[in-house]
Amino acid sequence: MIECFTTGSFFTNSYVISNDKGECVVVDPGLNYEASAAKIKQKYDVKAILITHGHIDHIDGVKYFSNVPIYVHTLDKDFFFDSSLSLYDMMGLIIPFKENDLDIRTVEDMDEIDLIGYKFKVLHTPGHTRGSVCYSYSNKVLSGDTLFNHSCGRCDFPTGDSLKMHQSLKRIISTYNDNFDVYPGHDCKTTIKNERQNNPYL
Repeated sequence: MIECFTTGSFFTNSYVISNDKGECVVVDPGLNYEASAAKIKQKYDVKAILITHGHIDHIDGVKYFSNVPIYVHTLDKDFFFDSSLSLYDMMGLIIPFKENDLDIRTVEDMDEIDLIGYKFKVLHTPGHTRGSVCYSYSNKVLSGDTLFNHSCGRCDFPTGDSLKMHQSLKRIISTYNDNFDVYPGHDCKTTIKNERQNNPYL
């Protein structure tokens, strides 16, 4: 099962993927996440956190989960500890993380992570940030801020790159079949077929 929690002033989508044993994986816990984290921990045993990229509105909620492994691409690991990269500076906020407090496990392109009975496959999709990734399992793609419904993520933040974004979008479309559902970091759910046919950036 997959549930969406939309929080913060950027209306960031965080996803909770669960199994029938009451275990779950949390994807991109963002800003104003305290209430959502409390609900999740009350209902599930949280086994891991998947991060699609290191911006504040996708990582800030990590602070509400202790002793949980955090998966992030190698190139975005530093975002947890650099307030200019993660945009805490832009928001006028102080970064809440210390390196020794987090169990960060870095991933690379095409890695497979076995969690709660699912196999999550990593697709490196730079453009929004240098270490942006999509995670896929079954016929679902968690696309972060790379692919949106009829749009894509912006490329003007630190480490963003519009050429790499274009290449990443093409790679997503060539990697996943039309029947894959897309769960983006903002806005509504879509499908690969819908984006292939209607996304102006493709």
